[in-house]
Amino acid sequence: METELDQAALLKQLEIKRLESISNLGNLDKLRKSEIQTVPALVKNLLGVESAGISVLDENTQHFLAESGLARTEVPRAGSPCNLTMQSEGALVIENWEQDARNGEPESPFDMERCFYVGVPLINPEGLAMGTLFGMSSNPQDPPSSEQLELLAGLSRMVTEKILALAEVQQLSKQIARLNLKAKLSNNLTKEVARQRQLVEEAREEIHKSIRSASRIQNALLPKKIPADLDVSILWKPLNIVGGDIYILEDLGDDVVIAVLDCTGHGVPGALLSTITSAAFDRAMNDPAVKTAGQYLTTVHQLIKNILNQHDKAESTSDEGFDGSICIYHRKQKELSFASARNSMLVISGDGQVEELKGDRKSVGSVRVPLNYAFKTSQIPVQDQIFVMYTDGITDVMNEGENPKLFGKHQLTKSLQIWSDHSPQKVANNISIAIENYRGTEPLKDDQTMLIFRVK
Repeated sequence: METELDQAALLKQLEIKRLESISNLGNLDKLRKSEIQTVPALVKNLLGVESAGISVLDENTQHFLAESGLARTEVPRAGSPCNLTMQSEGALVIENWEQDARNGEPESPFDMERCFYVGVPLINPEGLAMGTLFGMSSNPQDPPSSEQLELLAGLSRMVTEKILALAEVQQLSKQIARLNLKAKLSNNLTKEVARQRQLVEEAREEIHKSIRSASRIQNALLPKKIPADLDVSILWKPLNIVGGDIYILEDLGDDVVIAVLDCTGHGVPGALLSTITSAAFDRAMNDPAVKTAGQYLTTVHQLIKNILNQHDKAESTSDEGFDGSICIYHRKQKELSFASARNSMLVISGDGQVEELKGDRKSVGSVRVPLNYAFKTSQIPVQDQIFVMYTDGITDVMNEGENPKLFGKHQLTKSLQIWSDHSPQKVANNISIAIENYRGTEPLKDDQTMLIFRVK
């Protein structure tokens, strides 16, 4: 009996500490206006559910900091499956709430008959659950895959870090406001105000540090080794610290996979999608049935649509995917297979002529493209050529002036014809110079990637 009493006292102390951490989040309305508003829509697509949200739970109420498909800011805590998620060490999956043994609450704040639910707790650095990241549907559906749950857990950690960082900045900003008021009455508080401002800057630096950490992860996914029989030059310039452009250069022995891809979005959302895309290509490269460039795009298209549940345009709230091109260098045949999704590749012959190779006018992973769509393959004999693969961040550069114009494919082609007698490295350097001279002080508006190669 004494042990049970001790355990009850410990649980009460933990709950008091947890409620204190919720109180320290400050004004929830300010959190509702932050970047986390984009996350529920991503969760809906990831899990294929009707609604999703980010919530914190105090003693009696579940507060929604962000939602998609719920149209409310709070509900009673009692009866909510998120209350069960708070007590879970990992993801909680309820395939049918009506038949679930844990459905012991007298009344639910949601329409929980036959409800499908997936949630993960938001755990603070002290190991206490502040709230949940969840998705739900009015009818049962297949449980999520381990890959989907892993991505959901990663999102929950990012959301928790963001909420805590925003709350800290909010608290420090309040302190500065109070100190500024006192400083008007007494000049003796000048040093203290400066110290508090420094704390705010440090808090902001912590946020930037998290983004830089994401940048290191993205850079780690990029190829580090160039095959000895290829001469390659690469330009990769994200618009922000992280971006949605990626390139692939993978030596598989008989074949070399070369791809330049422009994933939907910029910054952190684009980087997250690029990570999913890289993982999809890894699976395709480990499939012995996938050989040609078109087969690669077809396989990756199916994987992305399945992972993000982008099957029905009417039910999807977003359209995640990528445009890009891919080449497979078949060493034994001394030829390339080429395929593209809404992108082209330029080929410079030995006499300086530039040919544009086009592929399919479909985006990989798009809800507008059927799951069974097969991307076409073109075969290219390898001679003395330079191959130029690029994203639209290259051609969409604008120049200065009252009527700015795009750098465009015409300017790119002219620049390639001028420098056709050089190595891929010199071609890339001169293209970079041409773009910088063209835009002047006009800011960039998109990630930039260009991969130039020739077979030795």
